[in-house]
Amino acid sequence: MKRLIAILMVCLMLSGAAFAAEWAEGTSPERPYAGVPAVDLEAQIGYMLNFPKPQNAAEHYCDTLYIYLPREDLALGNGRLTVMTEAGEWTGVSFADAERVRLYPLDEDTLADVHWGGGVGVEVWLPVSLPLGDGAWIEMEDACLTPESGARLEGLPKGAGQWRTAVLGEYGISGLRFTRASDDAPLSRPGAGDWVKFDLRLGGDAVMAAIESANGSVTCAEADSFMASGEVALRLESDDFEWTVYFLDEAGNAVDFLDFDADMVRR
Repeated sequence: MKRLIAILMVCLMLSGAAFAAEWAEGTSPERPYAGVPAVDLEAQIGYMLNFPKPQNAAEHYCDTLYIYLPREDLALGNGRLTVMTEAGEWTGVSFADAERVRLYPLDEDTLADVHWGGGVGVEVWLPVSLPLGDGAWIEMEDACLTPESGARLEGLPKGAGQWRTAVLGEYGISGLRFTRASDDAPLSRPGAGDWVKFDLRLGGDAVMAAIESANGSVTCAEADSFMASGEVALRLESDDFEWTVYFLDEAGNAVDFLDFDADMVRR
């Protein structure tokens, strides 16, 4: 998260030393940084920092979106956030779904890092993890976030040019979702007998992958090692599931790994 904040600050051309969580002279929720135009928070959502995006990309895998806003008068609405690709909708979340969307006040350390006197964060846990690369984008209905006044705010991302996501790396995992055995619809609360499916990409130094579950709570429908990119299906043998995907070089040495467990769906 520290890296996320630091790069977002560079992208907004911030400067100056960290300070306590109070608005510096000349700044406010309407103008969170000196030198930027003020916005009308009665009509506009205002400034926001978001992740991931090309200037601050995730690496190899991402199932969570982050939004920071320098205002505190917001609540979650009933609008829909949609991840789009050139082929159409990838996945989506209603902001009324408390299992997938959380709004919270930013803590003192974070406020000092972003140089704000106040603000809120939003985390969105996606039913299907983001595609690898930078070809997807986020669209948000205005009703996703509502102010205390009840007014409808404009300015949330719309169209491919406003919030393009980025999950970079020559190898990684794309489109991870939990499903029933009988269909491919994403699940919010998977358990024993359900499945996890994802697209595995190999490339660069990672010429093969191996899957390991230390407690035997996940089994592979086919082999547990892979020499080519493709879809992988794993069966959950326990509600308390965990597994690791190792990316290996030609000598069989791990160049990287990704850990997964039940906490990713019990936040």
